[in-house]
Amino acid sequence: MKKVKTSYKGRKCKFPHCKHILSIYNHEEYCHVHLNLNMLSSNFILAKAK
Repeated sequence: MKKVKTSYKGRKCKFPHCKHILSIYNHEEYCHVHLNLNMLSSNFILAKAK
């Protein structure tokens, strides 16, 4: 049986004022709600810089 990689229990989303506790199977720094928002804002900043 293949062992599944997990992250630390009790990690919190790094988005300001977010209180979501991340799943041990979510290896990102942001919760599912803020992950896309963070990527969109990064893409906007990159596009604006061009």
